Amino acid sequence: MPETPTDLGDLDAVASAELVRSGQVSALELVDAAIARIEATDPQLNAVIHRRYEAARDEARRTPADLPFSGTPMLLKDVELAGDPSFNGARVYADLNRRCAVSDRFTERLQGAGAILLGLTNIPEFTSAAVTESQLHGPCRNPWDLERSPGGSSGGAAAAVASRMVPAAQSSDGGGSSRIPASAVGAFTIKPGRGRTPLGPSGATWMDITSSKSFITRSVRDTAALLDVVAGADPSETLAAPALSRPLLQEVGAAPGRLRIGVALSGPGGAVDPEAIEAVNQAAGLLEMLGHRIEEAAPETFLSEESRAILAVYWPMKVAMRAAPAEQQLGREMAEGDLEPLTLAMLRYARRKSMAEVGAILVQIRDFTTRSLAWWASGYDLLLTPSTGAVPPLIGALAGRDEATRAANARWAGLMPFANITGQPAASVPLHWTAQGLPIGVQLVADVCREDVLVRVSAQLEEARPWADRRPPVSA
Repeated sequence: MPETPTDLGDLDAVASAELVRSGQVSALELVDAAIARIEATDPQLNAVIHRRYEAARDEARRTPADLPFSGTPMLLKDVELAGDPSFNGARVYADLNRRCAVSDRFTERLQGAGAILLGLTNIPEFTSAAVTESQLHGPCRNPWDLERSPGGSSGGAAAAVASRMVPAAQSSDGGGSSRIPASAVGAFTIKPGRGRTPLGPSGATWMDITSSKSFITRSVRDTAALLDVVAGADPSETLAAPALSRPLLQEVGAAPGRLRIGVALSGPGGAVDPEAIEAVNQAAGLLEMLGHRIEEAAPETFLSEESRAILAVYWPMKVAMRAAPAEQQLGREMAEGDLEPLTLAMLRYARRKSMAEVGAILVQIRDFTTRSLAWWASGYDLLLTPSTGAVPPLIGALAGRDEATRAANARWAGLMPFANITGQPAASVPLHWTAQGLPIGVQLVADVCREDVLVRVSAQLEEARPWADRRPPVSA
């Protein structure tokens, strides 16, 4: 039995809960060990920006031992927990000391499964960047190289999981925000399909059609089991994915059959770096060795710039939604000094859009989705691409607004928005590390509502080329 916080930190969430159910450790022991790991490691990473240790300890003492994740310590990113802060990475919300009035459905289900929530992770302002470097909380650092970013917007969640602070952390993905950080730190994630996991009551799928809530983990089975406990229709929403035929955890180890997989070495954002190409080539070779049919093929829509162009129009509307509660409380529109320059620029852009233009972009999203899904209907099961088009960037390297920085941002994160717009499930699988020891993931995109296929194939890859024992230089 593990006897130290470090030993417990090597366990995934499923194994942690098994220890509690078997009586080998208590929920409180798991929580105290995770707190010790956070306090020892986070000063180097700046991944955890709010701690609720005493509440967590009290919850651990009262948690039954027979739940799916009894006593398992986790961190939240941007789902709401009643009474806790909801600053969204923005100083204006911190100044207003904005607190959650009620818990989100996602949070209630996670706690109902026995998870113990230790705090909140670092995010960029309004989750609107592919790196985590807000003015409010400062930069989060990558445990593989402290001079580099863990990506964004779930950067704090990714850094905390990769460094062994906790076995799993909640993430979200509106334009790659879970898959990008997973790639940057050598972790695993699935962005669920549209409507698979609840966004309410603080949000709603029909308000934010590119986003889904998920987890960053170090094992495929953790992501599968966690999605099982939080997925399902939310009565406060009007959009939900059809129920899966069986729990995703049962797909771990299930034979995926011989799949037809298209491969794209580039896409929106232009050419990718050689390391990203090497990651995909190695993954394609492994998939072929496992019996799958590999072809150089991709939807025309994926190869075009259209998905990034759509998100460039749609994302500022999301910024406007996130700004609205603060403006209502302030009694005025936000201006210079309220938000970071890039966020304020997006808010002002949204204000210039008419209702007719909002309608037009929603129609374009619908038509783009229809055209994209025709590729899967033609007989393909998966699309394989790089997750990120480059290795993790240096802190501050993507902060500018000049043309060179925009191009670097596009290369880093440009492969992600496609699946957000179409609402398809997509995974980032950690199969490649560079000679310098930097991780770079590969992306698998499945047909709509086929998270089960992603779990089967990802688990097959995990068994063939395990990654869980890879430990970054900064870890608990």
